Order: sequence, then structure tokens, then C-alpha cells
Amino acid sequence: MGAFQVDEKSGVPLWIQIRKRLVFLIASGKYERGERLPSVRELSVRLGVNYNTINKVYQDLERDGYILTKRGRGTYVSDLKSVELSAVDGDVEALAADFVQQALARGMTSEDIHDLVSEQILLLGADART
Repeated sequence: MGAFQVDEKSGVPLWIQIRKRLVFLIASGKYERGERLPSVRELSVRLGVNYNTINKVYQDLERDGYILTKRGRGTYVSDLKSVELSAVDGDVEALAADFVQQALARGMTSEDIHDLVSEQILLLGADART
């Protein structure tokens, strides 16, 4: 898996960090179609993360079509042609929901959050109205 670490101090939940990394490794071709992934137990030990966290990631990736679990044989990378584009939208929605939750927990108002996002869109050169 290469240099794969999680940042426990990050505001991003561990399961999202791991999911994003696995999606990147699959989409970039680091893991090829049909290649066997580490078991849930192996990956949880390797990353020092709770078994249930990795299980949640694998279930989520399987639901979105990135991986396929063959009972008693292991977990394998799926054919990416079967991955729905909505899976990417789900990732973005999960990150947005986590961001809003973290911002509200830090005392920001919905107007503060909106202003911050609008400012970032402008800084990145994107049109906020599209």
C-alpha cells in the first residue's frame, strides 16, 4: 500500500481519509482490476485503526462499486467501468457534511460558513454562481 497513513489530528474522520486514499489508489491504477486488497484485519493492524472503521470503508467502497468481496477468498478491485459517477458526488457530500459539522462545533454560524466557502471559491478562481 505504500506510504499510507492516517492523520488522527485532522478534522477529517479516519474512515473518510482511508476511503479517499483507497479510491485514489484504485483510480490511479496503483491497484489494478482484479487485484487482491489487504483483508479488513490486515489493514486495521497496519494502520492502527479499529477493525470496524476499516470494515465500514470496505462496505462503502463495495456499495459504490470500487471493490468486490468474495466470501472466503478476499476483497478485490472491481472493474472501474461499473463505478457510478454518483460515488464521487457522495464523497464530496460526505466531506461537506463533515466540514459543516466541524465548523458549527467550533461556533461558526451558517452565514460564517457560507462566507468562508464563498471566499475560498473566489480565491481559487472559480465562479461561485456556476
